[in-house]
Amino acid sequence: MTASSERTSLSSAGERPIAGPIKGSASKSAGGLPVRVLSSIALAPPALGATYLGGPAFAAVITFAAMVMVYEWARMVEREVFSRAFFALAAAAAAALISSAGGLYVLGFAFCGLGFVMAAALSRGDATQVPGARAWAAFGALYIIAPCIALLWLRGEVENGRALTFALFVVVWMADIGAYTAGRVLGGPRISPALSPEKTWSGVFGGVLIGGLAGAAAMGAIYGAGGFVRFLAIGGCLGLASVLGDLAESAFKRAFGVKDSSNLIPGHGGFLDRLDGMIFATTAMTSVIYLLLMLGRV
Repeated sequence: MTASSERTSLSSAGERPIAGPIKGSASKSAGGLPVRVLSSIALAPPALGATYLGGPAFAAVITFAAMVMVYEWARMVEREVFSRAFFALAAAAAAALISSAGGLYVLGFAFCGLGFVMAAALSRGDATQVPGARAWAAFGALYIIAPCIALLWLRGEVENGRALTFALFVVVWMADIGAYTAGRVLGGPRISPALSPEKTWSGVFGGVLIGGLAGAAAMGAIYGAGGFVRFLAIGGCLGLASVLGDLAESAFKRAFGVKDSSNLIPGHGGFLDRLDGMIFATTAMTSVIYLLLMLGRV
């Protein structure tokens, strides 16, 4: 399939030009909340099981998720099903995560950096009629591959890594539920209609609050109940990071004129739609832990 026919196939599938209005999607609306809940329930066991097992099982799940997200990102940016930038990012993701699964995290981040350079070099750039497409294609390496490496590091190298990874999942999932529920029930002022017509300040508050409570419970189970206020603050910050990840993904999709990154997950959209909060929360959590380790505080 040629590049022109690939772009034509996207157009015929309903994708719109970057300057046009955002395309509607049935992926999140079809079935409403029940479909969204059922999809989450179906996805949870593989994620939790792989987290418990760690090692190759966890690395395989993270690598699979990374590959799907790279596909969705490159397709959204390049306006092609399989662009040259996609292959650059996919190869970099595979090399980076295989290296990291073997404990070679520095090499993993080196491959991530190589993916950044190669995606920028191979992007179709102005030919896609997407402003700054080369930079956006390259950004996929930092946005997707780097947090996946960090998550492997958290699970495999940090003390209590398995429990902390479970805690991260719980906070992100509960923050998502809190934001969704508060936004639906309380409504109120929108954060930015231009960014997302559905995101409300009450949703942000609900995500931070429920994420904070979930974090306090999870961290208390790991380290004891003595630091409730500190754990509540940590959970709240991770909940806020998760909500900001959701907002950032909305901004990305708005910029590229799409409603969802794909329709792979009923009720959610694509992997990027489902894991946007996890990307930000993972980055926040692992960055702080690494900094504290460097300072000798952990």
